[in-house]
Amino acid sequence: MARIKKDVAIRTGGILSPFNAWLIQRGATTLPLRMKAHEEGALAVARFLESHPKVIRVIYPGLPSHPQHELAQKQLTNFSGMVTFQISDGARAAKIIADRLSVILYAVSLGHQRSLVFYLPTSEMLRTSFRMTPAQEQSYRAFAGDGIFRLSVGLEDPEDLIADLAYALDGI
Repeated sequence: MARIKKDVAIRTGGILSPFNAWLIQRGATTLPLRMKAHEEGALAVARFLESHPKVIRVIYPGLPSHPQHELAQKQLTNFSGMVTFQISDGARAAKIIADRLSVILYAVSLGHQRSLVFYLPTSEMLRTSFRMTPAQEQSYRAFAGDGIFRLSVGLEDPEDLIADLAYALDGI
């Protein structure tokens, strides 16, 4: 039995407590409303970032500029709240942005009700990530350059998020 329990735990993970299961069940009732708010906020923020002169590129499947926008429209019912963007000298910009943001938190996470942003340097990502072939690494570097910002748009008013980002980007 011990071996079976160990194998099952490895394959399926731990078992939820009744309280955690109840919290998930309770939260599931508002999930469609929250996902709609995440998507609407992310689209507004992505449009703002795409028009900002200090932003090199925005990657969000809800934007027509996304290379797979048409495919995303066919496959997705919601484009989510995740936005990726690039700025020249992202590592330096990340420090300035982190200091100037007041609504958006500078933190590593996603899917939260609060908006969170974090800079992922390419060198760090490649060092701590799975192994890549030289061709895969070259492809990733072509995609990410020196690094990318990952923004998880929460449930705040999109205009507040845009104002926060505008202020942060003006400091660069």
